[in-house]
Amino acid sequence: MSLIFDALTRHATERPEATALRLADRRLSWAELARMVSRAAAGFAAGPHCVGLRLDGLDAVVAELAAMQAGCRIVPVPAFFSQGQVAHLLNLSGAALVTRLPEGKGPVPDASGRSDRVIFTSGTTGTPKGVVLGAGQIMASVGALAGALQPGATDRYLSVLPLSQLLEQICGILLPVLAGAETILCPEGQALLWGKGDTAAFARAAMEAQPTVTVLAPRQLALWVAAARAGAPIPSSLRHVAVGGAPTAQKLMAEARRFGIPAHPGYGLSEACSVVALSRPGDALDGSAGRVLDGVRVDIVEGEVVVSGPTVMAGYLGREAQTGPWATGDLGRIENGRLWIEGRKDALIVLANGRKVSPEWVEAEALADPAILAAALVCSDDRLVLALAPGAPFDSDALGRRLATLPDYARPERIAVLDPRTPGLIRSSGTADRKVALQAVSGSGAARQEVPAA
Repeated sequence: MSLIFDALTRHATERPEATALRLADRRLSWAELARMVSRAAAGFAAGPHCVGLRLDGLDAVVAELAAMQAGCRIVPVPAFFSQGQVAHLLNLSGAALVTRLPEGKGPVPDASGRSDRVIFTSGTTGTPKGVVLGAGQIMASVGALAGALQPGATDRYLSVLPLSQLLEQICGILLPVLAGAETILCPEGQALLWGKGDTAAFARAAMEAQPTVTVLAPRQLALWVAAARAGAPIPSSLRHVAVGGAPTAQKLMAEARRFGIPAHPGYGLSEACSVVALSRPGDALDGSAGRVLDGVRVDIVEGEVVVSGPTVMAGYLGREAQTGPWATGDLGRIENGRLWIEGRKDALIVLANGRKVSPEWVEAEALADPAILAAALVCSDDRLVLALAPGAPFDSDALGRRLATLPDYARPERIAVLDPRTPGLIRSSGTADRKVALQAVSGSGAARQEVPAA
């Protein structure tokens, strides 16, 4: 971790007035960022060792760096967690909730090598689990991503994911500091994740920022492509747009590239420090998650993706330490040096005829339409049903054409349109709960309406 703070000191000395962070009209130079981090680190050093960080904007970036420098255990508190999830997170970790920057006096030795963090994932069901990652795992991931993306001081990173997410902590804070690149926080882009916000406003913010690199969730990519279809200009400065978090329809990725959004898929999970494989700039292949990062090893064991190497977690909080390879629960294959992800092992639908269907790839075709907030492929009476929760009218003809490109056995026999307000249907993370969708599809009443499938 000392590499991060050595870089911060160097930028503050050599380029003191250059912009490090920007949010709307507020900016922090490298010198200002270094001073704020130093003051906050002194405050963290004088307080509890374990801190639950729930700050916004530029202060969130300062807090992450300062708590790290002070050697704290960092527990990011996602804004989308429910009160019950937050209470569980704080109780299980013993973290003290921090909602504003602490201030202290005096120099703080760099204790970042002792800092670790606990990433709570909402997962596919129920209670969040805490993934423990030490400084070694974090820096191994940072180093591997730096090698893959080659960030430099002329880069501008557009931050549109919540900073409570490990991926954004690495890509939006640590990598830019290491490279001396500017980070631009874009709340207009983050709002799109939750079915809120203004797509045109995000497109304007992106044009004003002229970023070179960003990381998007599939929904954000779908909305940006929709804005491009409507005539919104795309920044010509872009050199790499990573897309992850869920499968993305291949046609959407290809269309994005035609509009000048250089979309590249990737694959990862918190248990392996967020990124396992990534398509490098100019090396995208539709359907593939890209090449495995240097230093990380992936094996396919009975169809399951197994990860080993320096980025694998220390373990789950309160459980036995993790040693050796990590079985991810994801299905995949490796071809010509590239990793292909085929869905979750525990989500696999097995039909009576023996056919196996991974619902994620069917759902991705639905989610290519930004009007659809969430989608779930379920099996009712041995028939595939695609349950949709739209936030606005969607193009059923276009959806039918996309579904028609799937293998015959994976095409849903019918489509059920559900009320997105159905209790429990859309999780706090924005994904659909398939169990709730199945109950709604199998029952009767006003919770759904039927639409013919292609």
